[in-house]
Amino acid sequence: MISGLYTAASAMVAQEQQQDVIANNLANVNTTGFKKDTALYVPFPTVFLNRINDDKTMVPGGMVDNVYPIGEMGRGVQLRVDGVVPELTEEGSYVETSNNLDMAIKGNGMFEVMTPDGIRYTRNGNFSIDSSGQLVNQTGYPVMGQAGRIMLDSNNVHVDESGRVFDVSSGKPQEIDTLRIGLFTKEDKLRKQGDSLFYKLDGLPLQEDDRVENVQIKQGYLESSNVNVVREMVDMISAYRAYEASSKAVQSQDSTLDKAVNNVGSVSL
Repeated sequence: MISGLYTAASAMVAQEQQQDVIANNLANVNTTGFKKDTALYVPFPTVFLNRINDDKTMVPGGMVDNVYPIGEMGRGVQLRVDGVVPELTEEGSYVETSNNLDMAIKGNGMFEVMTPDGIRYTRNGNFSIDSSGQLVNQTGYPVMGQAGRIMLDSNNVHVDESGRVFDVSSGKPQEIDTLRIGLFTKEDKLRKQGDSLFYKLDGLPLQEDDRVENVQIKQGYLESSNVNVVREMVDMISAYRAYEASSKAVQSQDSTLDKAVNNVGSVSL
């Protein structure tokens, strides 16, 4: 019965975490370049559970916990250590802005920006020019090119599909630099840092590629989030129903345990 309590309680915790993930997705439905998160869970392995926080026993060399087994449990779920992952490969829609400094990537590519923590990656191409003439993202981090930071005199620029940046203010295009584009796959294990930035868990850089057949830069466009509001709402209702069912299971287990403790073995006079 106690194992049943743990099983149902683990399901309640899992669905509560799922609700948090869905709420974050819905809150960022209008965030440029946002990639929705998905919570990944794994079943508990069949383990021999023990009580914790019991008294300690003095042994030679120190103290040891008194752990008492409460039984085997092979059911229930838990959030993986890296269990909240972004759906990177599902692209959002492309919204035309007609702003020369707005850019979107079609394909599995990401812009590279320099941050105090090193190179980070983003799908948010809402760029601007700072006071020193650098092309920067919304947070003010420099957008990186093959030659380093991209310096511009004005927003009178043209960016072709391969990411080459041209100054067209004089009427004759002059190539300035080429955007650094990192290619990603599911195996790269990108994680969110905040401010629409991503990093790799292993700390290694993404493979770079500016070939049009792999990625295409769309100047004057921004990629919207890939959150489907209807789908998220359906998932939220499903998570709530699952939480409710698990809650009733906990109540049922508690009621059964109460009867076992107070009624079983009682003597009627």
